[in-house]
Amino acid sequence: MSSHESLYRKYRPQTFDDVVGQDHITRTLRNAILADSVAHAYLFAGPRGTGKTTIARILAKALDCEQGPTPDPDDTCESCREITEGRHPDVHELDAASRTGVDAIRDEVINKVNYAATRGAYKVYIIDEVHMLSASAFNALLKTLEEPPPRTVFVLCTTHPHKVPETIRSRCQRFDFRRIGIDDIVGRLEHVAREESISVEPGATDLIARHVAGGMRDAIGTLDQLAAFTDGRISLAEVEGLLGQVDTALLAETVSLIDSRDTAGLFALTGRLAESGADMGEFCRGLTSYVRDLYVTAASGTPEPAGAGESEAAHLREQASELGTDRLARLLDELGRLQSELRWAPDARLALEVALLRIARPESELTLEALAERVAALEERSAQAPRVPRAPAAPREHAEHAEPAQPPAEPLARDASDTPDLAASRAVAAPPAAVPLPTPQPTAALASPGDVAELRRRWADVIRLVKEKRPTASKLFLDTVADLDGDTVVVEFDPSRKVLVKQAEEQEVVAVLRDAVHRTLGWKVAIRYQLGRGGVHRDADAEGPRLPGADHVETPASPEPASGSGGIDRVLIEGLGAEVVAERPPRDE
Repeated sequence: MSSHESLYRKYRPQTFDDVVGQDHITRTLRNAILADSVAHAYLFAGPRGTGKTTIARILAKALDCEQGPTPDPDDTCESCREITEGRHPDVHELDAASRTGVDAIRDEVINKVNYAATRGAYKVYIIDEVHMLSASAFNALLKTLEEPPPRTVFVLCTTHPHKVPETIRSRCQRFDFRRIGIDDIVGRLEHVAREESISVEPGATDLIARHVAGGMRDAIGTLDQLAAFTDGRISLAEVEGLLGQVDTALLAETVSLIDSRDTAGLFALTGRLAESGADMGEFCRGLTSYVRDLYVTAASGTPEPAGAGESEAAHLREQASELGTDRLARLLDELGRLQSELRWAPDARLALEVALLRIARPESELTLEALAERVAALEERSAQAPRVPRAPAAPREHAEHAEPAQPPAEPLARDASDTPDLAASRAVAAPPAAVPLPTPQPTAALASPGDVAELRRRWADVIRLVKEKRPTASKLFLDTVADLDGDTVVVEFDPSRKVLVKQAEEQEVVAVLRDAVHRTLGWKVAIRYQLGRGGVHRDADAEGPRLPGADHVETPASPEPASGSGGIDRVLIEGLGAEVVAERPPRDE
């Protein structure tokens, strides 16, 4: 009984023309051989099964062929056959995954590299999985790799180029191997199937090509396994069952259930998957790939993914237009999170059910994406709802005379027996109405400054606008009084708060205050600060000095109100938007 040779070894490419999907590499190497400009070191980096070691051996054949160096080795001479069988004396292959130490590099490379080639024109060293070498091994290899003897070529192969030290990478010509396309893999599988007389049902090779994710060796190995399982007659159903691949119709059904938010249907679908023994991780990967195709279709207008039939493409376009890019992006985020959870989840079915429920019902979570989806659904329902005509608004002149829903706060009356202290404390103790103040609008009648009473009455509104623009700056003006001096608003600070004046003199604070005055009163004014409450303007009946602060009312010498001409002090209470009038007795001469 003869031993069976694996198909991927039997059909491994032996010349540059046989290589599939790496034209950018084979063309460069052929041209370098023709021009006699072969580099002394190459770094082949890329995913597994994409041809790194295979091309390294073909390069060795091209250099040491009896007809060479030649870009087209005949593969029939003794040198080519020995390289294929791994017994050529001038071609050394070192598996760095099993021999990682410095001793292996010293014995296999450093101690032998200075000897000339015995059979061929070049000595070729192929180090596979070079990233597995230790730091000391890399250090030992570094000098030899930088200045090798003449006609010596190093080919370093790795699936993790970032693990190779920069000092090694900088001394090599790097070639990045691509994942092989689905069409190239399908064509190669069909060729192998014909050569081996394997019957393959249409669509089976496409499913194999999608399953291996760009690795030709994995694809041919999977075909070999399926041929043994099915006795040389491979059907689509058997491929789905053996590989755990999910039918596209089931993926489309899942997305339709998510779109219609049918949670009962999703639970039933996961139940069917569990009963059939399907791999939940494979289902999640298949669903992610399908949603990705939908996302590309919705975002870029791509009519169909590669390999899709017309009916499948039409269904993809329909589902993509129904879901939209935003919702599909959220689907991809959730599925990516689910793939991470499935690695450690003790119950894969439960993790899948929870994720599908989270996707189908965004109201069950409070993430920004879920909230955005709920808002979009509300807007869509609002757009579809019938419009109710609104009642016409009342004329402006009538609205101006209409009674307000709540009467405005009455000015606090002053009893004859009240002292100024009691009047002020009563004003401070009275809470403001729990009604949000509207944003003050500029007064059209006050196009230019000149009304001191209007400025003082609306000074609280000015401070409130400052607070909206710059909250920290508004605290500087809480205990201030405003006056007018021509076209300048004079802001009077308590003398004990000199430090606040320096902070308020910042240009940004002044600009914010000037803008607040303009937005409230419609005035374009300059701003000036001063200490004390002397005031620029005096009331006609005011004789004594102004009050020292808005939160303090000067107490007269006698608790009884004095008769005769007395001064009147106006104190602005923050938050009330009104002045409290307190009578001050005349000063004794």
